[in-house]
Amino acid sequence: MNYKKIIPAAFGLYLVFLVILAPAAWWLKLVTLPPQVQLGPVSGTLWQGQIQAVSLNGYVLQQVNWQLKPWALLTGKLALSLDIGQIRQTALPYAKAQLSYGFSGLELQSSQLRLPVEPIIPLLKLRLPFQVAASGTMLLNIEQFSWGQPWCEQLAGKASWLDAKFQAPSGWIDLKAIDANLSCEQGQLQLVTEPANPLALNVTALIGEQGSYQLNGTLKPDASLPKEVHQAMQFVGQPDAEGRFTLKLQSR
Repeated sequence: MNYKKIIPAAFGLYLVFLVILAPAAWWLKLVTLPPQVQLGPVSGTLWQGQIQAVSLNGYVLQQVNWQLKPWALLTGKLALSLDIGQIRQTALPYAKAQLSYGFSGLELQSSQLRLPVEPIIPLLKLRLPFQVAASGTMLLNIEQFSWGQPWCEQLAGKASWLDAKFQAPSGWIDLKAIDANLSCEQGQLQLVTEPANPLALNVTALIGEQGSYQLNGTLKPDASLPKEVHQAMQFVGQPDAEGRFTLKLQSR
């Protein structure tokens, strides 16, 4: 028996298990987090653990769980399963993701994110040219995502605004659901809506470097929508021959 080979290998395995079985709270103390990120109680190990709550600029994610996939190390990647919240608690954020990080950067596969719309509206106001009150649920289903410059190398997925409502002076207006397809266009995040919605919203949005955005498309409010929706179109512009209004927005 060649002990000169067995002993170093055994010592190497010992060090690996020592690392992954060390308390997760100890590892997190070595990480410098941005001031807008705050962590609740941490339990478990680097291998498998949980953070009771994570606050991101005041937006709270409950029960953040992870589990490493050790066999991915053989392919030169660090991979893990991430679970946030519980799927039955529809009023709270929920996510289930398969992440990996290697020489090619961050990748996502077969991942889902669900966010209540109302709490995230204040975070979006800084980037919108107008104020809006809305409710419903934002659902993201990501089949494949690969990080690139400035945002992506590859992206295939779908975004849906379910039970979509926004508030007008006369009350809440029901838009049913708005669906969009996600893709990557020359490194930018691209969102293309499906026009089968009460607004006939048919737009393409691009998000580029440093959060810059461009939005182009049309809308044509359904006759069933309240009168004030149609009256508001005068601020959008003049309709074309088919009654569609042109939308064009971009960051400054």
